[in-house]
Amino acid sequence: MIRTMPGMTMATLRNRARPGSVRSAAAAWVTIVVGCAWIFGGIGSLKTESEPETTPTAPALVSPQADAAIQLVVAMKSWAGADAVGAGLSSLDTLKTQGTLERLAFAIAARWLGDDSAAHDMMRVLEAELPDDALVWQVQACLAQAAATSPSTAGAATALPPGVTRESLAPLGASARLLESMATGDAALAAQVAERAARIAMAVVGFFGLALVALAVGVTTLVVLLVRASSGAPMSRLAPTLLGHQGIHIELVAAWVVYEVILGAVASSVDLEGLGTIGVITFQALGLLALAWPIVRGLPWSDLRRELGLTLGAGIVREAAWGVLAWCMAIPMVLVGVMLSAVMAWLFGGSFSGASHPLQEGLRSSSAGGIVIWYLVAAVVAPVLEEIVFRGALYRGLRAGTSSMPLLGSMVMSALLSSLVFAAIHPQGILFVPILGALAMSFCLVREMRGSLVAPMVGHAVNNGLIVTLNLMLLA
Repeated sequence: MIRTMPGMTMATLRNRARPGSVRSAAAAWVTIVVGCAWIFGGIGSLKTESEPETTPTAPALVSPQADAAIQLVVAMKSWAGADAVGAGLSSLDTLKTQGTLERLAFAIAARWLGDDSAAHDMMRVLEAELPDDALVWQVQACLAQAAATSPSTAGAATALPPGVTRESLAPLGASARLLESMATGDAALAAQVAERAARIAMAVVGFFGLALVALAVGVTTLVVLLVRASSGAPMSRLAPTLLGHQGIHIELVAAWVVYEVILGAVASSVDLEGLGTIGVITFQALGLLALAWPIVRGLPWSDLRRELGLTLGAGIVREAAWGVLAWCMAIPMVLVGVMLSAVMAWLFGGSFSGASHPLQEGLRSSSAGGIVIWYLVAAVVAPVLEEIVFRGALYRGLRAGTSSMPLLGSMVMSALLSSLVFAAIHPQGILFVPILGALAMSFCLVREMRGSLVAPMVGHAVNNGLIVTLNLMLLA
């Protein structure tokens, strides 16, 4: 129920002057589109400059995806023995078209799996391309020694070839330990590598088991909601907007995009990493200052809070439970997004294997305290900030702007457009837009159903927290 002041009718409240207009919304949309294009294009151009696919120089560390793939193949062989060799090596085929370290990792894994021909072919290509590369030479020397070395006890293990050290092989990640165990014949090291890979694989299996349970719950919830909607049960708890136009909502989003553009420009010229993780988090959290824009424009905080859904809804516990359901409902939606992304990859080329996120590199190089901070960033700062911007402001503004449409049409149009913008500002690349967009669609659904932002925030936090945990498992 909307409370009115004594003597003030609902009609008066609706007609009361508010900031935001069709003209300001149009200007804000131009700002959003240009800003998102700059962010998306800027990320791509920075990646191209720092990690060109054609460069002959190897990057500092093998990619987290390649490292995880190698570990899973090691676990597969430990569990299934020789029967896993063919499947394991074929699962690494994407590494053959990636950077120097990834291709070296493929050669090492091929040799470890017993496919000497595949290892030899890859090393011959790398030696032809990079005849003076020290790491290529060291890997080749280790593989040659491995061919003449038999597994032995830890005490009788052979030394690494002259000129090769553990430190020089470290950029290869998990593959370095595989290579050392083969070159030295250190059976104890080989057992440690296999044991560690098995722990990681078990953790991944557990994670996907949880995802399967969530999938079943999510599909069931979506079916129940569909049945309820078809029976005419009210599904929307969004309060009628007090604004005559959606302009002020979109202006808030535009203010946040401008801040992100400025932050990106500063990051490209200033060493933000030198400020430490806390400094980077602080700069990101300052995006909440965008909330001040509507207030500067004359919108009272009480109205803004209501518009954005910054309320407890039916209570924190109930709304949080709906947040968990939101994550469950996101699983089947994300599967649809994965299929769309696969179709895009087939039609236009590209691969998921090269995609990365700053989170992965951050976790890899973080101390225990840094990992805690990454959890705070991913599971607290990002959900709060992004839900306020995208589901609180953008989705709400689009719903106000399409209010003349039938309810279902307005919901679908608003969810699709806001989810597209949400996906576009993330750094995973174009193939991940359908996947991230599908995730955002679930958050739009619970925003519509609950009115409050608590459920979308909790669902977002659960998703990000689990992703951080999975990455830690793979990098452990």
